[in-house]
Amino acid sequence: MAKRFEPKDFEKVFQQYKDKVFKTAYLIVGNTAEAEDILQEVFIKVYKSTDSYDPGKGSMGTWLHRITVNHCISQKRKKRVAEYSSNRMEERGVELVDLAEEQPEELSMKSEQSRQIWNLIKSMDEKHRSVLSLRYYEELSYDEIAKALNIPLGTVKSRISIAIRNLRQRLT
Repeated sequence: MAKRFEPKDFEKVFQQYKDKVFKTAYLIVGNTAEAEDILQEVFIKVYKSTDSYDPGKGSMGTWLHRITVNHCISQKRKKRVAEYSSNRMEERGVELVDLAEEQPEELSMKSEQSRQIWNLIKSMDEKHRSVLSLRYYEELSYDEIAKALNIPLGTVKSRISIAIRNLRQRLT
């Protein structure tokens, strides 16, 4: 993609990344309507700031993640109240555990385990919750997370390590 977008390029970028932007926003704010608003606001920002995209600094996806995460954090700071809802996660089709082709007993156990893990994740502070969400739900690499959150790679690794350790302790 060139540094400067043409209208046809913007439409292609929107179609390619709209679901990922929505999913990222939803994982951070935990509200479908708010995530949809953020999706629109992010792409308005993208359209207005097409000159700021530099392919030399990272992929289009990484740039969009950074904009999305920063916008979500800004929105949360303004509201100071945002809770995740595992029911809404399921409504949007975001699964915490792959439940395909399981036996009914295993399906029930994994579903309960998913809810328990999700409840633990949503109770974490934002810095740990966001790195876990980006790593395990968005499947970003550590480098991509560092770029998206604009933090050092070592900080990403440390936060993920701490968050996983906390999850393990709380699960046992």
